[in-house]
Amino acid sequence: MRSAAASARPRTIAQEAYELLRRDIIEGRLLPRTPVSEIDLSERLGASRTPVREAVIKLAIEGLIEVYPQRGTFVAPIKLAEVFNSQFVREALECAAIEKAVPKIDAAQIAALETNLGLQRMHQAAGAPDAFFEADESMHALLMAAAGHAAAWPVVQGAKGQLDRVRHLTIRRERKLSAALAEHVAIIDAVARRDTAGALAAMRAHLRGLFDSLDALREENSRYFAEDEDELPWRLPRTRSAAVPAAD
Repeated sequence: MRSAAASARPRTIAQEAYELLRRDIIEGRLLPRTPVSEIDLSERLGASRTPVREAVIKLAIEGLIEVYPQRGTFVAPIKLAEVFNSQFVREALECAAIEKAVPKIDAAQIAALETNLGLQRMHQAAGAPDAFFEADESMHALLMAAAGHAAAWPVVQGAKGQLDRVRHLTIRRERKLSAALAEHVAIIDAVARRDTAGALAAMRAHLRGLFDSLDALREENSRYFAEDEDELPWRLPRTRSAAVPAAD
């Protein structure tokens, strides 16, 4: 979900190329280790190679693309150390935001969150994980805005690219989709009751829930992940609200 300020600015060709390529990587349409052709992308966008090269450089900085001189440019595999770093940034910012949001949230903002939950229920029932993911993102953006920090949401989005690649894999598991919805309901219920401690606990449990099934996910999707994963903070402590069911 893009901020209103970002939406008001015209996108450059480089930004369009960046967003297109980034989305294809994160959503799994471009698999890890797939060659990335600047020429093909330029033709797809009807643009010169200069803005495409700018997009590739930006994605390489984010760790989503790897550039090997004399060998080529490739989609990077998912590196779990980077996933944990993404999680650290996201948890720090979103938990700080929900602590600020709960005491000041108004009725209109609560209504918007409940409407969003209705969309999530619809997408979960329809078995539409990609649409559910977009509604999930909107919910988190709404909470950030309720805290008075809408401008911080793009910072969260920019930091969690590797994490989002894993999230796209997990939501294709039916039980995880149902668990994610239940976790979202627990968060919004606590927010609506203006229970700051409960909302914070539910948010932290939700953000860490991804790691409950990470071992199984790696086995099922080994081609997505880098092989060398030494010195990982492998067992992230889990904080769980009693109202939040365990994810698959």
